[in-house]
Amino acid sequence: MPIETTCPGCGRKLQVGEEHAGKQARCPLCNEIYSVPSSPVEGATTPGGQADPSQWRMRTPEGQMYGPVSKSDLDAWVAEGRVSSDCMLSSEANTNWVHADAVYAALTEARKPSPVVPPRPVERYIAGHRGGLILALGIISWVVSCPIFGICAWVMGSADLREMRGGRMDAGGTGLTQAGQIIGMLHAMLTIVVIVVFVFVLLLGVGWR
Repeated sequence: MPIETTCPGCGRKLQVGEEHAGKQARCPLCNEIYSVPSSPVEGATTPGGQADPSQWRMRTPEGQMYGPVSKSDLDAWVAEGRVSSDCMLSSEANTNWVHADAVYAALTEARKPSPVVPPRPVERYIAGHRGGLILALGIISWVVSCPIFGICAWVMGSADLREMRGGRMDAGGTGLTQAGQIIGMLHAMLTIVVIVVFVFVLLLGVGWR
């Protein structure tokens, strides 16, 4: 009566003649060398109806050991989810430690790495520039001779250029913004100088009286 074995290398079910019981055998598929179990012991059967006297041990990835237990108990552990593909199994018939998925093919899927999902790019809001408005304010300050427009162009231009350098505003309006800021700044400074000179001359004239 042939002995049914399981190759620890590929997990394939193999049948070996009784004369090889307790000896070394080579898997014809993957060339793995393993120990052939002894003749079946009466009273212990596998799901296929053949006797299975082997006692199994399990070693977790953390190094904890469990067993020995019968194959039916080990099957129950797998059904309960207590055995992962990273666990190692060994039996009396085959003392070599093999991955659990070599004995239970259903655990193979658990060893496949999950697909890597690339992170979504972070969307940044970039405000539109106000270069045209700032330039217009700078020009108007000269046309109407009102320093208020020049000061507005100066302040707004400085703030917007700072936002552009920080990447929070469209940098396409840098040229218009700088031009409006400079024009408004020149008019505001010129107005301040004229006012200071006028006050100085006025005070000087009062002093001569």
